[in-house]
Amino acid sequence: MNTHSRLSFFAITAFTAFTIAFTACSGEDGKDGIAGKDAEEVDVDSLATAIREDVTGTLWDSLYAEPYVDTVYKILFDNTYSEKWMDSIREALLDSLKEADYDTLYKQLYDSIYNDIYTQNVIRTLDASVWSSKDDIYGAFANQYPLMYKDFKDKNKQKAPMPVSITVRNTCESKSKVPCRWKKIALKVWIEGVTDTSTTTEFVNPDTSIIIGSSLKFDMDYLLDLSAPKQEQYQIRAYALENDREILFYSTSKPTTIHPVQVNGAELAGVVNRNWWVGVWITPNMDSISTILAEVSKKLPSESLKAYQKYSDDSTVTESAARVAKAVFEVLQKRNIKYVENDGIGSNGQKINYPIEILRSKQAVCNEFSFLFASVLEAIGFEVAIITIPNHMFVGWTVEKGSSTVDLIETTFLSNKDATFEDANDKGHEEFNEEVTQEALESGDAEIIMLPSIREFGIMPNDIP
Repeated sequence: MNTHSRLSFFAITAFTAFTIAFTACSGEDGKDGIAGKDAEEVDVDSLATAIREDVTGTLWDSLYAEPYVDTVYKILFDNTYSEKWMDSIREALLDSLKEADYDTLYKQLYDSIYNDIYTQNVIRTLDASVWSSKDDIYGAFANQYPLMYKDFKDKNKQKAPMPVSITVRNTCESKSKVPCRWKKIALKVWIEGVTDTSTTTEFVNPDTSIIIGSSLKFDMDYLLDLSAPKQEQYQIRAYALENDREILFYSTSKPTTIHPVQVNGAELAGVVNRNWWVGVWITPNMDSISTILAEVSKKLPSESLKAYQKYSDDSTVTESAARVAKAVFEVLQKRNIKYVENDGIGSNGQKINYPIEILRSKQAVCNEFSFLFASVLEAIGFEVAIITIPNHMFVGWTVEKGSSTVDLIETTFLSNKDATFEDANDKGHEEFNEEVTQEALESGDAEIIMLPSIREFGIMPNDIP
């Protein structure tokens, strides 16, 4: 409906108010729902004048342009007082108003005209569409997507915030007869029963497009309860913000699949430091950590657990660090954790159980052994290294705080009750020397990931109870 036809419709409504005086006393005692004989007579001229002054005055404030307000007023005035309108619709209006509440009619008329014209004026130059929405949400990273995709660009080198973003255009041109100005936009996104409602605000100038992204806070209880992928829907709304009002101009929904927190799935190409995100599985604050540390302490001189401090029985800090790592190895080895491959979980990606789940199930694979061992070392205060080679992973720690030298351990030896710490230590160095060459590091076939760098980057452990 164009502007003039919309205004003509409300002019009919305006006429409603001005015809009331002729029927205001149709019942003697108010039995028909209309004011009775004691009701005060409606002053048509005063009502009409009040409406005209109030409506046009408010329109003036909200529409910002004298030529446009004059046009609105002229249409309202002409249509209201036109004999043509009075002759053709008088009886129809009278019939429809028999049940009218005259005390509230003015407010209804005012709100109807003002709200519609004001709303349409605010959003008439705005349009929007979904720019990006993530088809697969992996629970392991869901609450850290704003960091994971902070500097992400799509294949066209365009900004593409995740998990959801829209593009908004203010189509008003500076040469238009109708005044142009910037608009303040609010994007609201949520997944019903899964996330909070995220709200992001931006400004869009005339004849300009912008991309607005939204981050979401996922309910951890929901994610923890997932044992298989589940289909959900993003709810996406865009509002223009004017005079403390939210005026909706775009609404849609988009499908997504949410995967359990145990899945290390495929993320979009171009994510910075992708392999660092294994850090969410290294959980130094897990349940049972205090029990493990207490057992480690009992194996150390004076039952004192130290990180990068020399014990009196050792000649260097390096020896003392190895002594602590040995105690950790022996404590975890007594947990009798077996090397058992994970069952599938129905998602594309590798299933990885968290350290607390490993301790409960007594089962693990190579990277799970590594994350368990690394979690205990980090809890003690070690600078942990994760070493990845094709199809395998093991753990190291700097021999002194801030050192570039790393000591190593093959963590799968935890499942071998006959293996010693020295066996695991030697195997770690052997694998490193065989696999981690400069060429392998440059090609990405091998990587040394320092856990302090992961934490400094902002990657935090998942809270798995």
